[in-house]
Amino acid sequence: MEIKLDEDDILARFDRLVDQGMVVYNQDYRTVTVTDQELPFEFRILSSLTNKPQAPQDQQSQTTLQQPGYRPGSDIDVSGYEAATLGSTHLLALNKFPAARPHLLILTQDGFRRQHEALDMDDITAGSQAISSFKSRYLLLFNCGINSGCSRMHKHMHIFPAPDRDKFSLWLDSDEPRLPFKFFMNRFHNGLPSAAEILDIYRALLRQAERAVGGAAVEGGAAVPHNVIMDRNWLVVIPRRSPGWEGADTNAAGMLGMIWVHNEEKMKIWLKKGPANVLSRIGIPADENWPY
Repeated sequence: MEIKLDEDDILARFDRLVDQGMVVYNQDYRTVTVTDQELPFEFRILSSLTNKPQAPQDQQSQTTLQQPGYRPGSDIDVSGYEAATLGSTHLLALNKFPAARPHLLILTQDGFRRQHEALDMDDITAGSQAISSFKSRYLLLFNCGINSGCSRMHKHMHIFPAPDRDKFSLWLDSDEPRLPFKFFMNRFHNGLPSAAEILDIYRALLRQAERAVGGAAVEGGAAVPHNVIMDRNWLVVIPRRSPGWEGADTNAAGMLGMIWVHNEEKMKIWLKKGPANVLSRIGIPADENWPY
């Protein structure tokens, strides 16, 4: 039975699980904002991320964890974290290691679906349903493949509230953002399109990302590594070539300038290397003249 999404109920459930210790969240996390190459960056220092699982070295692995809370084939524990079902194909669950309040995962019901697969119609349908159900503005993120910054291999997307515009403005809300890496974007001018239209847009942008990295989907169904970010206003695809560079690593959120680290030492690595420089190296440089 499909459960109607209620933002207030999900927030209350999130807070209860934080109080119970099931969700590990620093409610008083420190935020540091800096500007590099005229671009704003927001660092969130979340000690709760210290014990967050990391991605395996082999993205083709078909892990079958027959443990309580794990569905066959899955490497994500959702037992006790379920928030809603999204049709017959996806589950909405609270993230055990969140970076926002609330921070949720949209997972395939099939635990054998893999994170290196491109998004399909069912994924887009579930994601757009979630975005359109919440009163507030939410961001939907997908990290496709290990080089995109994913940490688990069961196919899933992240969804959490967009930052307060008065505190941090997303680059992609600008009319003509100039970024240190290549990105491919489509703006929605008449509200969130249908899932079928979004899928067509995504696939067109993914083809551009494939050309940027000089490749396409490979044998076994693995797409080129990329990040997807979507809200009610736009969808963007960012090709990736590495999850990190010299100790500075990130996922789709970091490509937006929101960098989540578990301690100040990690932030110092980013600041030493230059955040804009790091993003140009783990993405595809916007042009050969971008400063390094």
